[in-house]
Amino acid sequence: MPTTRHCVLIVDDEPDVCDSVQDLLRREFRVLKAHSAEEGYRIMQEEEVHIVMSDQRMPQITGIEMLTRLKARHPHAIRMLFTGFADLESIIAAINQGHIFQFMKKPWQPEELLAAVRQAALEYDNLETMAMEREHLLDEVSELKDRVSALEAEVRKLRIT
Repeated sequence: MPTTRHCVLIVDDEPDVCDSVQDLLRREFRVLKAHSAEEGYRIMQEEEVHIVMSDQRMPQITGIEMLTRLKARHPHAIRMLFTGFADLESIIAAINQGHIFQFMKKPWQPEELLAAVRQAALEYDNLETMAMEREHLLDEVSELKDRVSALEAEVRKLRIT
């Protein structure tokens, strides 16, 4: 188990769904709840959220639209979508747009939801590790470029003399 718990944001206009997901996940994860996309956006500005789970069918905005907007502002957050309807178009849009880590259908089995969120947490950790490794490699490349420039300057000096 990591020393800090992953933070999961549940966005659903049905308070009972948010409450049941919170009850299921709270032992392993820090769980925040939003009952609208706007409330979810506000929470994302105020908190470090690792995983966002959104219902597809909400008033005013779909889950895909909300998660797509969140991706632009919070690209490292893992996005999950769920719906109580077998909405094939939503599933296809989520997959084709590449903004959704996992799609789940309501009602879910508690073990399946917990396993999916654990998998999302591992994906978040993997992405963070890759980002840190990338930064490290970019720093090394920059240092190597500086060394090459210094060596080239030395070679120019030697040619002149």
